[in-house]
Amino acid sequence: MSKIKGKVYGVSLGPGDPELITIKALKTLQHSDKIYYPASVSETKGNSSFSLPILKELGLNDLQLHPIPLKMSYDRSEAEGVYFELFQKIQSDIEQDLHVSVVSEGDISFFSTFAYLLKHLKANGIPYEMIPGVPAFILAGAKSKRPICTLSDKVLVDPNVDSREDLLKRLNENDTIVLMKVSKVKTWIADFILEHKPELFYGEYLGTDKEFITDDVEQIRDRRIPYFTIIILKKLKKG
Repeated sequence: MSKIKGKVYGVSLGPGDPELITIKALKTLQHSDKIYYPASVSETKGNSSFSLPILKELGLNDLQLHPIPLKMSYDRSEAEGVYFELFQKIQSDIEQDLHVSVVSEGDISFFSTFAYLLKHLKANGIPYEMIPGVPAFILAGAKSKRPICTLSDKVLVDPNVDSREDLLKRLNENDTIVLMKVSKVKTWIADFILEHKPELFYGEYLGTDKEFITDDVEQIRDRRIPYFTIIILKKLKKG
């Protein structure tokens, strides 16, 4: 592999607003021969991609763009197979001395499926670089116009809360809870907030034209909460 001139870049796109991509990430994409982006596969809705509108807004050449079709599921065994196939394509690209970018919403090292590709790159000695970006919950903090944490506050970013009791325990142990991938809480989260009264920030599709934010729990009581939602709960401090 020492003679290979190509390279793989894991590029963070940020949370949705194309202006929140870093300068380094944009320059990397502009100089990439190929850009692979995730596309969700749905039997009812067909293919869709949160990344593609960002890439198009950045003015990249359509010929650079190649989808990675993935089904949305907690069972990641299929994703493992998809990313092994992607690795084989990238291996061929690298052998042709191409520079290849694989993009991810938010940050490339934070709940990113790039991890499935990373192990194959490392095992085969393929040169790669990971370019950081703005995670969605950091944008949520800015949108809330309040700090996520100060001084010695404990913060938990949690993608997998199973029950009200589970969430209450975690809220008691931390000052701030950031809920991501909120499908398990959406039927009872409003009642939980009304009962325990933490400070609330709720945001959907942050940084996009579909953005919706509120700190009023009544506005989410009967709302259909989508996958791309961030909920921040802050324990009210005494005194």
